[in-house]
Amino acid sequence: MQKVLLKNAKLVLENKLINGSILIFENKIEKIFTDNDNLSEFTFDEVIDLEGKYLGPAFIDVHTHGADGADAMDGSEEALRKISAYLVKEGTANFLATTLTSTKEILKDVLKVVANLQDKDIEGANIFGVHMEGPYFAIEYKGAQNDKYMKPAGIKELEEYLSVKDGLVKLFSISPHNQENLEAIKFLADRGVVVSVGHSGASYEAVMKAVDYGLSHATHTYNGMKGFTHREPGVVGAVFNSDNIMAEIIFDKIHVHPEAVRTLIRVKGIDKVVCVTDSMSATGLAEGQYKLGELDVNVKDGQARLTSNNALAGSVLRMDMAFKNLIELGYSITDAFKMTSTNAAKEFKLNTGIVKEGKDADLVILDKDYKVCMTMVKGKIKFTNL
Repeated sequence: MQKVLLKNAKLVLENKLINGSILIFENKIEKIFTDNDNLSEFTFDEVIDLEGKYLGPAFIDVHTHGADGADAMDGSEEALRKISAYLVKEGTANFLATTLTSTKEILKDVLKVVANLQDKDIEGANIFGVHMEGPYFAIEYKGAQNDKYMKPAGIKELEEYLSVKDGLVKLFSISPHNQENLEAIKFLADRGVVVSVGHSGASYEAVMKAVDYGLSHATHTYNGMKGFTHREPGVVGAVFNSDNIMAEIIFDKIHVHPEAVRTLIRVKGIDKVVCVTDSMSATGLAEGQYKLGELDVNVKDGQARLTSNNALAGSVLRMDMAFKNLIELGYSITDAFKMTSTNAAKEFKLNTGIVKEGKDADLVILDKDYKVCMTMVKGKIKFTNL
């Protein structure tokens, strides 16, 4: 294995910024050097001068359906590889292939395809598992999900999904509006799956009860859920008030007003917010007509909307843009990395998300304008325009 030195960087550590260099060996961050260390004592196989650029933990996207014309629901390795190759260009090193509400047969087929590529060294970003978004949702909050497949949860069906491959399903979005779904939440949480409230009109009390059953995440907070009012705090109120819930946010300035993003971060705290893209196949492509699963979508002016009712249908957001939007909202670069990488890594127990010795070398290099210059996945350069 080669010893690679990334030198002369602004290193974004968990709570501070330092000038230094890092040594990569055997897919890990072997050593962090400050500018005071004497590098002449060491030998390296390759030295890359970053010329003062930022070096931080590569982004993690736990909610992405697709990009570059490909969708996880295409059910092919080719589609997943295409998504992987695109996401790495935006600084993402790890992602969850996200499904849509569909038939049991189609969902199982998609799971089997993802299982073949999970944690494999492929073209770009690593697929560390699956986020199952549906089918146990509330029809009145269906958003861009196909309501003809929505139904109450069933333990037998869940067993079939989980039996495709142990540890494949990492995140499961569900609406806790009935007892069957509450039992499903407990079943999933007991098996190590992170369970998320999404596409739900459940009451505040129902969501808080679901937390007792093991719910610990919120799918695209504010979107596809009962909002907050002073007489019915709703799903959003439960997300605000429960310290057990990690809150996703789509920060594209379309799904959520920037000041509502600030409100979420202020209420939850920096460590309880995870930026996601909810990106669809049109991401990275021209405006026009696309598909989200079986549904027709029109992409115009940076917005993806269903042609049937004009509802938002995922996004064409990139993680690097979400990161920049956080910076523009006034958050520090260390806090921006927490919400785009560190928090998700901790939630899903990944050995990454922090620039620290012993962590996987999943790294992103950004210039002074926060443009992605290089992405490293497990110590391998998967994208560069240095």
